Amino acid sequence: MKTRSMISKQTGATLMEVMVAMSISLVVTASMIGMMASSLAGTSRIVQMTKLSDDMRVALQMMSRDVRRSSYNINSMRCYANDDCGMDGDGALIVVGDITINGDNDCMVFLTDREHDNYESDIAAGGFRQVPVDPEGDGSTVGVIEMFTGTGDPAGICDAAAGADGWVEITNPENMDIFDFNIDTSLSYTQVIKDDGINPTVSQRVRKVRMDMQGRLVLDPTITRQMEDVITVRNDLLL
Repeated sequence: MKTRSMISKQTGATLMEVMVAMSISLVVTASMIGMMASSLAGTSRIVQMTKLSDDMRVALQMMSRDVRRSSYNINSMRCYANDDCGMDGDGALIVVGDITINGDNDCMVFLTDREHDNYESDIAAGGFRQVPVDPEGDGSTVGVIEMFTGTGDPAGICDAAAGADGWVEITNPENMDIFDFNIDTSLSYTQVIKDDGINPTVSQRVRKVRMDMQGRLVLDPTITRQMEDVITVRNDLLL
């Protein structure tokens, strides 16, 4: 009896099938790489935006703290429930220095109790401003916020050159460009606190300072942030 063996023939993939499979794999791989790159770029941008926001917020908080206590006067405490708070021993009105804003609305100066110890002898000049600086020395400028920590009369210090004696940077020009800084006191108002028809009328100025700051990253100017704060000065100005 004869036995017939059945031999099955195995055939491989054709060249066309291999090329099609490789093309599909390349498309899928490229899509995955593109999605990963886009995700990483988006994450990096979010981190940069957060860093810019944090740096600007720190600078704004520093300014708000000092402006809130600006034009400190130990006599202002006497104004609570006391209609003679605005008079000295000779009956003359005691006037506290106001906040002075320059014509460009990007610099303000004031008197401040920097030591926070309630001694009038320690009253010093304070201030904040936006000025252009050239951190790389190549003629390209970026805006920076400076704080005045010097002493003496605050008059005229807004016109000093960037980095002048007494002015220190509170924003980093290597990372951040403060391209706009605006200060105004349009929300302030005046109210009468003494009017007895005999003595001179005494009014006080409730001062509100609005600060608007816009910044962008030096390495990526498309990443920008804007922050605003309205500060009520604790010491009302007697008029």
